Amino acid sequence: MQDRIVEILVYVLNEVRNERKGIEDIDTSILERKGYSQAEITVAFSWLLDRLNNRRGDAALPADEQPPSFRVLNEFEKHIITPEASGHLMQLRSLGIISEMELETVIERCIMSGFEALDVATVQTVVASVLFEADRPARPDAGAGYDVNDTLH
Repeated sequence: MQDRIVEILVYVLNEVRNERKGIEDIDTSILERKGYSQAEITVAFSWLLDRLNNRRGDAALPADEQPPSFRVLNEFEKHIITPEASGHLMQLRSLGIISEMELETVIERCIMSGFEALDVATVQTVVASVLFEADRPARPDAGAGYDVNDTLH
């Protein structure tokens, strides 16, 4: 379910970047027609706004303010992550959805999975787990994270 939220984030940030729209100008009815629930859309927007407000790491910076870097997979990593999945990771990084540290965490988890040739869908699941694990409190009384089953006011 969280990987669908990442898909929404990619759509929204592509719209912001390519169409030069503000986040508030995104037409969410398009997302609903694509099959996303209102809860998923709300969680994605809440996560994005929270991330931008907290300016946590370099992932909160707009693309033109991010430090220039480009992560290239080594030969071993290329056996684990398909070229399409690698491209997807670079897109998530360039959109500011994941930080460089989160990118490295995703790559490490893919390697530790023991599988080879992980595709976009599988890698996106790993990305979602890294992103939303970071937003979950370490202790039950530490604060609220976001979940599609949560009620947001």
